[in-house]
Amino acid sequence: MEGSRQAEEGGQEDRPEEVARPRSREIRSRRAIAAALVAIDGLGAGSPLRLALSGSLAEHPGIGPKERRHVAAAVRAVARWLRVVDAALVRAGAPKPVPADRSLLRYLAWRVAVEGERPEAVARDLRLPGPRRPRAISDAEVLRVARALPRPGPGGPLAFDSSGCALVAPSDPVVALGLRGSVPDPFARRLLRDLGAREAVACLRVLNRDAGIVLRVNVARSTREEVRQALDAAGIQAEPGEGPWSLRVEDRARLFDAPALRSGLAEVQDESSQRAVELCAVKSGERWLDLCAGSGGKSLALAALGARVTAWDSSARRLADVPKRARRAGARIEVSSDVPEGEFDGVLVDAPCSGSGALCREPDARWRIDDHAVARFQEGQRSVLEGGAKLVRPGGRLVFATCSVFREEGEDVVEPFLSDHPEFRLSVSERRWPHRTPGAGFYLARLERQRAPRARSGGRTRLTGHRAPR
Repeated sequence: MEGSRQAEEGGQEDRPEEVARPRSREIRSRRAIAAALVAIDGLGAGSPLRLALSGSLAEHPGIGPKERRHVAAAVRAVARWLRVVDAALVRAGAPKPVPADRSLLRYLAWRVAVEGERPEAVARDLRLPGPRRPRAISDAEVLRVARALPRPGPGGPLAFDSSGCALVAPSDPVVALGLRGSVPDPFARRLLRDLGAREAVACLRVLNRDAGIVLRVNVARSTREEVRQALDAAGIQAEPGEGPWSLRVEDRARLFDAPALRSGLAEVQDESSQRAVELCAVKSGERWLDLCAGSGGKSLALAALGARVTAWDSSARRLADVPKRARRAGARIEVSSDVPEGEFDGVLVDAPCSGSGALCREPDARWRIDDHAVARFQEGQRSVLEGGAKLVRPGGRLVFATCSVFREEGEDVVEPFLSDHPEFRLSVSERRWPHRTPGAGFYLARLERQRAPRARSGGRTRLTGHRAPR
């Protein structure tokens, strides 16, 4: 799972705000709320978060950086806490609204029931002739609902009712966790199975935060300390992360215009994703295949370690930026449009998955994850792992990675593969829970091919799969 310049960053850097009269600030606030409501409309209509957000920002080109950040924060939060805000509105006795008013009420519930803001202040921001008109719901009804909404506590939303009395969680532990963490019941059920109640809560608490920014230093051209100093000179504070090439950045302001990034000395890449490359144990001059390369983050990391890299993906569109990124990084990567053949010293399979471990970055992905989706991803993962195995030379390595917290997309794929392929030996199996280790939730495995495979029938394995937004 690779970091990228998200739509909510909007190509803007922080600039000093102009001194403005109170009414100008109020107008800017209303414009920001109006843009947020349009984006939440898009979510309600089924658009992915990125498209809903970028579409809304395109409709409101005149709003400033602070307003854009509010729009991004609002739409990401409503996507993340959708189950909570809808439950809060039911508890508050909110009317069954038309779609436009539904977005307004969800925005209201986010600010009051999740963020803990004063009901009167939020209702005042929404009153007519404010950010949305015409509408069916009156100012008085908005205020009534706002005052009736439950309130958050130290442990999260839905802690207290509007009078301050503690709310009792549902008796079903799956429903209780799903409601507390704002995930579907099948998601909650899997976490309870594998982690137990206390750790499942901790895991969701981390997944429900916005992800931090982590850089991978291009070690072919610089060192981590040199890049850290270059960022410091640009006014950007960075600290070493967990991995040998990682730097954590607290504030993204000006980051993407920093010379270190513009010149390819560093790339945004999640720490768990960097760990997948570290697990490859690359030796200089080896020939590696990045089988599900996406936009090429792991290909660049492999090349920086001295590998001769071939990048392939079932989607040519996802590979479109790889040559540009490689030139910027000073890397040589062969982008293959044909299904790879031959033998490689190593094959990295970052398999298409549900993205359940990356909810920090894609908070709306949770609403697309059900039992059917997980089974579909698992089938694709088995297929692409089989295909990758055929391309590993004797003595070579096959590294399997999924950005998922479900064992169905990790251990339950690798274990049957090993039973069917005695020529491979498991040398590393690593489950990265986001509340235990830095970065997204991942499963990682390194398999080593010990001898030539036994004859198998059935022809070439088709290298396909379904990729969740990452």
